[in-house]
Amino acid sequence: MNTEPPTGDDLQRMLVTMKQSVLDRAEERRPAPRRRGRRAGIVIGVIALLGLGATGGGVALGMIPQPFAAAPAPVSTPSPTEPAAPSTPAAAPVEETPDPTRTPTTPPTPAPVVARIPSDCTGLVAPSEAARLFGRTPLQDPSGTAHLRTAAPLTTSLSCVWRDPRADVSGLSIDVGTGTAEQVSAYEATLVGQGYACTDRGAARVCTQTRRADPYPVDTTATWYLRGTTWFEIGQTNFPTTNLLGAVEQQIWG
Repeated sequence: MNTEPPTGDDLQRMLVTMKQSVLDRAEERRPAPRRRGRRAGIVIGVIALLGLGATGGGVALGMIPQPFAAAPAPVSTPSPTEPAAPSTPAAAPVEETPDPTRTPTTPPTPAPVVARIPSDCTGLVAPSEAARLFGRTPLQDPSGTAHLRTAAPLTTSLSCVWRDPRADVSGLSIDVGTGTAEQVSAYEATLVGQGYACTDRGAARVCTQTRRADPYPVDTTATWYLRGTTWFEIGQTNFPTTNLLGAVEQQIWG
């Protein structure tokens, strides 16, 4: 059995049927004319019920059970206010710190090396180097002042000679001296005029020349070394050595 309340067209037909039934009953029960006002009230009431609409009319007449009426909207109970979540502080802005400006530093100028002319010929090379460089060739004048050779316009402080008395031309000589900038410049010009080749060697100026030691069939090599205002000159005739120039340089300029 269908227990659902009528809806739509079924409900309208049911209402029309009810209306007709009410009118018929009212007609059958119509009393004497004196009761005309009551009949009019009944008709007006039925019409009012029909005007309530399908659902409202059905409920008013008891034709539709009350539970099927529209339920009132649920009233939401406000929940207790939840504590707001702690806000996360925004990340601190990244600030780029520029690298400190580096001021270029000028390297300190090295102090000029001071030349030290040895007091005699034995100090021109280190004692540990003497045997290797000179062998058994005797030093003619250890003081180096008995026979000073002139190197005009320069000043000569030492003139040292290693030579065997029995040799005719073979031997080695070292002269040491000083001069002003103008004097050393003039002396270098003289050497160049004689066929010397001059080049820079670090802080020094070096001029060299190799020539035939006539009338002997051997060569003579002369090397002039200048650093600042101090110079030395080595002459070798049939007297080979190894790094004699560096050994004398070390003794004078350290």
